[in-house]
Amino acid sequence: MTDNVSQDFVFGTLATDALRLAQLRAASAGVAHNHEIIPPDPRAGQAVEVRVSLGPQIVAEHVTCYYSTDGRDPAGQRGVASTGTALELTRAGSVWDTLLWGYRELWSGSIPPQPEQTLVRYRLEAWSEQGSSWAAEIAGVAGGERPPGVSELDAEMFADWALWPVRRAGSYAYHVDDERVPAWLRDAVIYHVFIDRFATTGGQPFHTPDTPGGLYGGTLRGVCEQLDYIASLGATCLWLSPLFPSPSHHGYDATDYTSVEPRLGTAEDLRALTDAAHERGMRVILDYVVNHMSWEHPAFVAARADHGSPEAAWFTFTRWPDQYLTFFGVQDHPQINSDDPGAQRYMIESATHWLRCGLDGFRCDYANGPSHAFWSAFRAATRAAKPDSITLGEVVETPALQRTYQGRMDGCLDFMLLQALRQFFAFESMSAPAFDAFLQRHLAFFEGDFVLPSFLDNHDMNRFLWVVRGDTRRLKLAAMCQFTLPHPPIIYYGTEVGLAQQRDVRYADGSGHPEESRLPMLWGEQQDQSLLDFYRRLVWLRRSTPGLWQTTRTTLQANDAGLYIYQCSDTTRTALVALNRSSNERNVRLDSGHAHHVLLASEDTTALYGNALFLPPFGGAVIAQGAW
Repeated sequence: MTDNVSQDFVFGTLATDALRLAQLRAASAGVAHNHEIIPPDPRAGQAVEVRVSLGPQIVAEHVTCYYSTDGRDPAGQRGVASTGTALELTRAGSVWDTLLWGYRELWSGSIPPQPEQTLVRYRLEAWSEQGSSWAAEIAGVAGGERPPGVSELDAEMFADWALWPVRRAGSYAYHVDDERVPAWLRDAVIYHVFIDRFATTGGQPFHTPDTPGGLYGGTLRGVCEQLDYIASLGATCLWLSPLFPSPSHHGYDATDYTSVEPRLGTAEDLRALTDAAHERGMRVILDYVVNHMSWEHPAFVAARADHGSPEAAWFTFTRWPDQYLTFFGVQDHPQINSDDPGAQRYMIESATHWLRCGLDGFRCDYANGPSHAFWSAFRAATRAAKPDSITLGEVVETPALQRTYQGRMDGCLDFMLLQALRQFFAFESMSAPAFDAFLQRHLAFFEGDFVLPSFLDNHDMNRFLWVVRGDTRRLKLAAMCQFTLPHPPIIYYGTEVGLAQQRDVRYADGSGHPEESRLPMLWGEQQDQSLLDFYRRLVWLRRSTPGLWQTTRTTLQANDAGLYIYQCSDTTRTALVALNRSSNERNVRLDSGHAHHVLLASEDTTALYGNALFLPPFGGAVIAQGAW
């Protein structure tokens, strides 16, 4: 390893301060809805309040919500519905916006209660006799010449990337139902496998490509042959990286959503893996990409060949056939217009096909690309196909936006917690009091029927062990915190046995190479057995105390010296988690009114003498308090 460790760069539309500022200004300046409805996940018989704000330059005498309940897209103009129903909103006040240096006007109205299993679609128009403006979202980005209709504020957003954001009239929806997050997901321990890098068939040696972007030879059969290893770790859910036919090693650019990439195996191999996982009490979820596909996909080939083809509407061309919306300017990743009926039907029917084949759900890549209307329809259809299936979104966005997916997904991957965990335990750029304050506010912000699976690293960023230069003490400390928080934890393959990297994901020239964090799994004597044993005991602790980490959580100590202690309690048990994120030893005096014993220690030198706990540098412990 080298000392070249870059700071975290979480890819997305809010990756830098400049992007955040530009997007905030652009979003607030127009007709802004931000998916703000109350309640966020309505039940049968509940009216739904819709809230809208108008930027300083939007002059309107009316705001109209056009909604439909029959599956069709609502339509209308200047208060008259041509499809669906027109609902007039009323002024609700105004607020000063210093960023825009002007007033934003607030409007609201209520869509009447609807029966269960109703999909309510709606759009929002602010209008007067002089003209109208629609609530809009960024549909995607395009390269080349500046497309018509791109405002100056929008143009600022991706100027450094030479990309143009293109807006669409906001496609909003909610589904009226009584769905809840399946209990198995709340209690899950998820193991994330990158198929090409995990295990080969028959234990053959991995290939040795010229670069980490090549192929290493992992297969679905290889994963199946190593299921006992995953089961022995204690994982209850297997998350498989994209396995559809694709020209790339990563598979996030599919050419077909209904078959398996031949180099990874066959549909029969996937079924055998799923069946074997189910026999071991494990669920299996697929990485699923709705936002974009490969330009080699037959639908995109047809769209470029004939502008009048049905497939042309699956994509957004700013200048046919060579300029179109893409995944952040990657030309061979054209973005899908998932609101087009044909594209939406294809993506949903492909997903339900895999559920009928026995799969248990999906982790959806770049899920903030498709509209909320799409995800409302997706979740309703997948739940109908398999009632306990799940939908998890990769939404690299603000917590405020993530929260709006309640009722449309079962949860979002917790990127905000990821950043905080790495800042506190790895980079040491956050103090214990600040970390505790973040946790308390973050967990309170997401109260409700929504899960936030946690992780310490993934396939797009430096592995945790690379950041801490191989210091397994810090990894174990961070994992101990991760596994004693309320939401389901994710283990990225190899983290539990000491897998790191050879190079940083950010090269000296500034270019990004996430494949550096996707090296082949370590097996046999290559594995750090001590670290693996710790992870097995950590998973056992979480699974043997269901509910303990999801109920009452109380901070006992958080100081600038790096000592962080909190207490978790359910109706029958109490546990203390003591974490010493410092290079100094710490002695902690525990409550003398209770007996204590160590449930798990990150280091062998951790010791408990009566009510005195000794923590070595970067050491932690989970302590049972009272009777268990």
